[in-house]
Amino acid sequence: MAPDLAVPAPPNLVRTRILEAMIDHISDLQSQHPEVKVDVLKSNVLRPAAQKHLNQEVQLRGFLQAFFEAPAFQERYKVLDPHTKEQVNRFKNDTSAHEVLRDSDFNILGAKANISTVASVPTGQRNVLSQLTDFFLRAFVKVAKPLVLFLMKRDQNRAVARLQKAQHTVYAGGPKLFDGGPEAKPIIVYRRMPFQNWGLSVANVPQYTFVPTTVIGIQNIVLYAKQNNLRVRCGGYRHSWSSSFSNDREILISLLPIVHVTQIPDPMSIQPANRADRKTELSDITLLPPNSQNPKKRLCRIGVSVTNEEFRLWAVTNKEWTLPADVILVEVTIGGVNAPICHGAGARHKTISDYVRAVEYVDAHGVCQKVDDPDLLRVAAGCFGLLGIVTHITFELDAMTYAILKPQKKPAAFAIPPPDNDIRRIPDALWDVKKYGEKDEPNAEFKQNLKLAKEDFDNRAANDYYSEWFWFTYQKRVWVNTWNNTTDATDVVDYPDAAETFLQWLQGWLGGIITDTYFFREMPGAWQAQLLATMGMAVLPPTNGEDEPFEVKTWLPNALHFRRGVQNMRVRDMELQIPIPRVTDGSDRHDFSVVQKAWWDCIDLVYSTATEHESPSVPSFLNKTASHLSRRSPASHKRTPMRLTLELRIMGGSDIHMAAQFGNELTASIEILTIPDSEYDGEWESFMQSMCDKWMSYTDNHGARLNVRPHWAKEWEGLEMLTGKGQERLEARQYLRSVSYKEKISDFKKTMARIGETQGWDLDSAKARFSNPLWDTIIYG
Repeated sequence: MAPDLAVPAPPNLVRTRILEAMIDHISDLQSQHPEVKVDVLKSNVLRPAAQKHLNQEVQLRGFLQAFFEAPAFQERYKVLDPHTKEQVNRFKNDTSAHEVLRDSDFNILGAKANISTVASVPTGQRNVLSQLTDFFLRAFVKVAKPLVLFLMKRDQNRAVARLQKAQHTVYAGGPKLFDGGPEAKPIIVYRRMPFQNWGLSVANVPQYTFVPTTVIGIQNIVLYAKQNNLRVRCGGYRHSWSSSFSNDREILISLLPIVHVTQIPDPMSIQPANRADRKTELSDITLLPPNSQNPKKRLCRIGVSVTNEEFRLWAVTNKEWTLPADVILVEVTIGGVNAPICHGAGARHKTISDYVRAVEYVDAHGVCQKVDDPDLLRVAAGCFGLLGIVTHITFELDAMTYAILKPQKKPAAFAIPPPDNDIRRIPDALWDVKKYGEKDEPNAEFKQNLKLAKEDFDNRAANDYYSEWFWFTYQKRVWVNTWNNTTDATDVVDYPDAAETFLQWLQGWLGGIITDTYFFREMPGAWQAQLLATMGMAVLPPTNGEDEPFEVKTWLPNALHFRRGVQNMRVRDMELQIPIPRVTDGSDRHDFSVVQKAWWDCIDLVYSTATEHESPSVPSFLNKTASHLSRRSPASHKRTPMRLTLELRIMGGSDIHMAAQFGNELTASIEILTIPDSEYDGEWESFMQSMCDKWMSYTDNHGARLNVRPHWAKEWEGLEMLTGKGQERLEARQYLRSVSYKEKISDFKKTMARIGETQGWDLDSAKARFSNPLWDTIIYG
């Protein structure tokens, strides 16, 4: 059993106090985990962080040195190519990142196929555990976590073996369908290959997984599905948390080679440009002829398997055209971004699907079709794959501009001030008595700074080209990343450069490794959150001190995708879209107090849940014995469900019928993130539900309930949602179908039917070929 590990009481749950407790007690874990160099962790990571001596290279190197001999590290390290291994080793041995990358870019040139060994318990995947009900599974995890992890690890290894076997018997037992092209090669197909999404929330076993590279290949797959009464769905990097993928004994089309979507790290996500093996019909990028009436816009036809990294490289290399908004991730396909109606940030920007000007797809009869009518695109541009298998999307691009990045790490009270400047909303742990005085009588400087902070926040939210805020759990500072663009290319640089890209990739990779170690899993949740916050804040600029000025001008696509290697660390994620109403004074200003309320309601919930409790999902007799049988100490019962970040982005509305932002003028896109361990500890789902209850309860200035909706690709299934009739609730699918999207679903189906009437198919055939149980319930229910 693990030793009793210290966690400060909630009023002291702040970086310095947690770090002090870790410094004092983390050595207690050393005897059980001699492979982790605890002294290095203390000297190179914890103590500098506690003393605010922040340097990303020192801290990342400290993490690397401390965990280098851990089995989880060695498992991931061995799949790296020799060149990357050499770079990692040189950095570990005190060579600076710039020196490591002096004569080369940072590219992962290739690695062995591997399924990450992160433990997971998705429905339908685990042979031993899948027979248990949710209730007993949680109880079992709470009481006998080591055994659970052993069983998960065993099943994970079996999955790896199945994948490796499938890769060596590509056509065994599967239909031999052909891709197009002069050689007409057979389409790669895997029979009964287990599927798991990146977030480890969805698992199933499709009958066939195809990897086509041409439109003709997709047509042949759809025709085969029609002949055999099978359904077809697509997957890219599998970054959606909701169950929007294929289902058991159906067909999955993978837009990328299996090795890239099942491996962490993925060698394609940071790669040399113009790779020959990526020149396929579905990964083509073609600029269409100029528009003489609007020379600042240009149409671009993009294959659905093009990744964001590939498009970023294309845009920066050509230096002429760019998408105006996008998600941060580069490890995601264009098709995967568009299908669930994803978004970027900035009040002037709508969803990415709003910039679609044409959709090409294969319909239920295997026929190639195209939709470019603006009215029909309100459905076709965001249709969740229900229209058919989309092959190419034409976007309207903007002329290239340059982002002026000036990120800051601001005190929590001044990054997003509490609503009505009510300082009682600020937890004691985030209050600095030395700087501000007592909370009931703050000094004049604080009052003046708070007033200026409110004006600054409103201005950033309303006017900046891009706007987002990150708060890492229990930290006194918030990372503020809002910026504007310019047409002036003077002093533009490539950001992140090779060295910074290496450090960003290393941070994500290490995060995924560290959270997979038994050493980390035995820590209390507050320790886990602090360790991850230390790593996260270390690599976000400014990186050499919290108050150091930072400014860089770079190409706009670089600023949109300012992080590399994000997918190297798996997370859980719930995101809601909150409409931002106007103020009631008759002006055209928006009331950002609802945003402030949503932000501080989350911070308040984080601290209010950090108390001793008995898990409501575990029987009382198990609660009494859990601390004796679990490898976690009793201190871990102080709950820290959100162990990563609270994130906020301000954006516009949308004209896409099924967009969560439809009908909004402005939207607060707000999300909570944690690590899988929080779910295994039985803390995450109840926290999501509580946060959902808070955010969905908001009203406008006339008392009408705001139509708060979840991001389609994030976690929301299984939640209950307030209907607006008192405290009445409905299961999320029913709520979205019968309340939140009731009218828009009708419009969606009517428009789908209009498209089908002109192109030779009907709703029944589309449903039979391209739907799944999720969309059967919401759209066709």
